[in-house]
Amino acid sequence: MHSFTALYILIALSLAALKCHAENSEPGAPKFMASSCSDLFRTADSVDRSHIEQLLPTADFWHFFANRSASKSDVLLVDVDMHSMDLLLNQIVGLRKSGSQLADNVYGIAYDKNTCDTLISHGVSCYFSAIWTSQLNSVYMAQTRRGAKFLHTVMMGRMMTTAAALCEGHNVFLSDTDVVFYRDPLQYAFHQADIMITGTRIDPSITGWGDAFFTDRPDEIITLNNGVVFYRSNPVTKNFALTLIAHCVNNLKRNDDVQQGFLQRVFNMMMVHNKLAFHPCSNISDPVTFRLNSPYINNTVGECYDCYYGHFPWWSDVVQPVLAEGKHEVLKLGAYPMQRFTSYCWAPANFTESLIATAQALNKSVSSNWGWNALGNNQSRVLFTHANCVDIGATGRDRFQKKINWLRSVGSWFL
Repeated sequence: MHSFTALYILIALSLAALKCHAENSEPGAPKFMASSCSDLFRTADSVDRSHIEQLLPTADFWHFFANRSASKSDVLLVDVDMHSMDLLLNQIVGLRKSGSQLADNVYGIAYDKNTCDTLISHGVSCYFSAIWTSQLNSVYMAQTRRGAKFLHTVMMGRMMTTAAALCEGHNVFLSDTDVVFYRDPLQYAFHQADIMITGTRIDPSITGWGDAFFTDRPDEIITLNNGVVFYRSNPVTKNFALTLIAHCVNNLKRNDDVQQGFLQRVFNMMMVHNKLAFHPCSNISDPVTFRLNSPYINNTVGECYDCYYGHFPWWSDVVQPVLAEGKHEVLKLGAYPMQRFTSYCWAPANFTESLIATAQALNKSVSSNWGWNALGNNQSRVLFTHANCVDIGATGRDRFQKKINWLRSVGSWFL
């Protein structure tokens, strides 16, 4: 009887150990402290350091980067769950059709094991940890005294995994799953930009989510959308990413995020605080060819007529980088094409027809006439589209099914 009991205990302990390993229990702090951000992190005060440490993913998150070569430094980081998984797979197919190397460097951040297992079976790298998810929820509850909604968990995870990837030396392209790229977004990112982001016009009555950032659109309130944004890994973006985390967590102190958008709001608040002003690239482009015509702003495709650029002196109140006396950092930003990036929240009159024609060109592997006014008569193909706002009024799986149905209706469902 005693032998049976001892054997049972041994088996139970072994299973518990296996389960612990499966849930990625090894802490990520040693990995993070071995990154390029360790010295910067140490300059934060004890409260901010504690928050960042609590949000760090477990050690298994870093396995993906151990397999990245120096030539594959651009990583597509996407939050995904069982409902949005097909949207992500569709996005990857679209990227591959466009010729983007991002399609081969996708890292899914999942919040349930089945989603991760399914993505891995499709050849997509994925990270999931129940322990980490619990940590994210605990930080949110500790700050707000309320339980986290799913989007709260995702935003906590997104801001932390972005910083961790940047600190590993990888450029990070963040994308929502409901985005379709008809062209490689990396080719439109300014080489000089630390952050390249999309903008979405919003109702002026929605306060705290944006501002009149665009100098030639003074009457439009635009939110800078963290659902489609490219971060270049360098000292200033690492500084910014760690500061953003601290500001987000501190902003949640006894302040329940009813709108489920604290990351978006805090990012835009930081831009407002620093008086960001975006200037139109049409002013620095050739009026005939529409090509960029500035030694200070350029990209791979050589044109970005409907893009914008801006910068401001950057000081962090969270971390203190070592700088020469009298020097300060400058945060340089670019906005992706505003006319050729369509969002369902605001759509031009020929929205559906343009998307269908664009998707047909992508499916036929058409490589020409993707530039500004390339179709003549002030007509251009769409470069990317975001199916946000399609799901208004729906919940659960129905939200994502509405997005899928809409993408099918505009010829942009590739699975």
